[in-house]
Amino acid sequence: MPTIALDLQGISSYTTYASGGMRECHVDQPNVVHTSCGDLVPRYSRPDVRSKDMKSLSFCESGAIRSICLDAQTMVDTPLGAFPAELVTFFEDGVLDSVFPLNGQIGFSWSQDDEKALADDFTFEFGFGSITAKIIGVRFYPSGKVKSVILWPGEVVPVATPLGVFQGRAGVRVFETGELESFEPAAPVSLTTPIGPVMAYDVDALEMDADENSVRFDATGNLVRVATSGDVIANSPAVGHKRFSSRTRMALSKDVPVKLPISITFGNDTVTISNDRQTEAFVISQSRFLVLPDIDVMGLCADGCDTCALGCVS
Repeated sequence: MPTIALDLQGISSYTTYASGGMRECHVDQPNVVHTSCGDLVPRYSRPDVRSKDMKSLSFCESGAIRSICLDAQTMVDTPLGAFPAELVTFFEDGVLDSVFPLNGQIGFSWSQDDEKALADDFTFEFGFGSITAKIIGVRFYPSGKVKSVILWPGEVVPVATPLGVFQGRAGVRVFETGELESFEPAAPVSLTTPIGPVMAYDVDALEMDADENSVRFDATGNLVRVATSGDVIANSPAVGHKRFSSRTRMALSKDVPVKLPISITFGNDTVTISNDRQTEAFVISQSRFLVLPDIDVMGLCADGCDTCALGCVS
C-alpha cells in the first residue's frame, strides 16, 4: 500500500498516482482527520439511497489532503463561521478551498428535487449587495475570502452589476475585495458593450461551476467579457471581413441541440472574438461589428412558459 501522511484505519480500496503515491481511497472504519476546519470523519458507512459510493478521501501527489467526503453532515469551521458540510476540499497547504453542504447521489432512486428539498437558504454579503439562495457550494480564495457561490439549478437571484440589476443563475464569482467579477444571466439580456448591443447568455452553462460565467467585469467594474450565441460579423482594414458562428452540439443537461456561445473579450480599444474554431483580435476604433443573436432557451426549459417568471418570451 502507498505511504500517506495519515494513519488511516480500514482502507478498503485505493488508487495511486504514477509515482506510487495514493490518489484516493475508501475506508470502512471510523477515522478522525485533523484539518484546518476542524476534526472530520471521512465517510465509512455503507451507501444508502442518497449516499454516493465514492472515495472517502483524495490526496494531492505530495500526500496532502485534497478532499474529504464526510460520513454525516458536519458543522465545519470556515471564514464565514460554522458552516454545514458533507464534502470539503483543501488547497495543497491545507487551507480550506470549498464547502458543499450536501453531497447526495442524484440518480434513479434519488432525484435532484429530493436533494434540493434538503437544502437550506444561505445569505452572503458582498460589496455589490447580498445574495440569498439555496446553494450547492462555496469556494474560497487562499486568503479566506469568498471566491464563488454555486447556486442550485433552478435558483434565480437578483444580481447588482455595474451595468444594472439582472436575474442570475448558476452562481457568481467575486473578487477578493468583494466586488462582482462574473455572473450567469438567468435569461438572455441585452448589454451595452464597446462593439454595440450584445445579447448575453450561455444556453449550456455548467450549473455546477460558478467560476466560468457569460458576463465578466474587471476590478473597477468595466465589462471585459460577454458570451452570446448566433453570429458575430466583424470587418476591419487589418483583418478583413470575418464571420464567427456558434458551433452546435447536444446540450449537457438534455438531449437537445444547442448553439454554443461565442466569447467576446474586451481590452483597451481591442476586442477578441472566438467560437473555439477561430479566434481573431480587432482594433475597435478601426472596425465595424454586427452581432446577430440566435439564442433558443425553449428546449432547455424544465416547465412551461406559464409557470416561468424569467420573461424570455413576450
